[in-house]
Amino acid sequence: MRQVLFLGANHAQVPYLRAARRLGFRVVATDRRPGAPGAGIADAFHPVGYDDVEGLVRVAEQEGLGAGDRVFTAAAHLAFEGAAAVAAHLGIPFPRPDAVATCLDKTRFYPALARLGIPHPRCHPFDPRRPRVPDPRLVYYLKSDFGKSPRYCYRVEGGRIPELPPCPDAFYRRAFVLQEEVEGVHYRVDLLAGRVATFLKLSDRACIPQRVIGPGHREVVDRLRAFTRAFGLEGLPTKFDLVVDDGGFYVLDIGLDPPLRLRLLCEHLGLDLPGALVRYALRGEPDELPLWSAVCRPVLIAGTSEAGYRVEDLLARVPAGEVPVPAARAGLLR
Repeated sequence: MRQVLFLGANHAQVPYLRAARRLGFRVVATDRRPGAPGAGIADAFHPVGYDDVEGLVRVAEQEGLGAGDRVFTAAAHLAFEGAAAVAAHLGIPFPRPDAVATCLDKTRFYPALARLGIPHPRCHPFDPRRPRVPDPRLVYYLKSDFGKSPRYCYRVEGGRIPELPPCPDAFYRRAFVLQEEVEGVHYRVDLLAGRVATFLKLSDRACIPQRVIGPGHREVVDRLRAFTRAFGLEGLPTKFDLVVDDGGFYVLDIGLDPPLRLRLLCEHLGLDLPGALVRYALRGEPDELPLWSAVCRPVLIAGTSEAGYRVEDLLARVPAGEVPVPAARAGLLR
């Protein structure tokens, strides 16, 4: 029986664990918490965190995983470091550790975009020992190299630098990136197995599915796919945050963890996205992944992980004939 090493066995990962077992894989799950919800679902469980690469390698060797098996994670963005390292050690197909590092580390990600000719907001060197901005008249964002939360992303106005974390940790390891603000319309673009899902971001807490991001939609998607091809990410769902203004688009960030907005939309429509993602990751079968033309709906997806999420049908909230969502700016991506 083929095996799969699962990194993360929290509540959010349980649907993926169940899906792997339904496919007939022997599931070896890991999580730093001995009482993780997925511990009783897996065939074997080890209390090892996804950031403990040596521990994960020991578990894989102890359970007899080899090159014919699989590694999977539906945990946080940083879990892909451990997954890539274990896969490389065992010869299991997975994006290379250096490719994953480029996606996780902003000091590597933005230069990689530039080499491929993919636009991003202008970045400047930043020295925390001599904190200053090039032009106090501009607005900047100060981002830690591995940060993925507001605690590690600061808006800087008038040259006033906020108090930064005093010492490095998992999300601030070596450096901060100072990036000029670009005003425009924000989007999330999910790429998976040749499919594209696009969301108009009303805020960090609310978004609306949208079929395209403007007249230049195909060019944007093609350039994002050039990045995933260059770094061997086609086997993973990849999420890009973009800002679009009248002059074009700019990539703000990338994510490798499963697409939350798309999952919530699929749940609203009665579709099993975790099962489809697992089938694609473990068997290379994309047929159950949703086609955007079939699932894009006028709904509002809103909430936070702490307060919970909701999906509302917008057409039920407005009189017939009225447009329920903000129209895209005229002239986008001309």
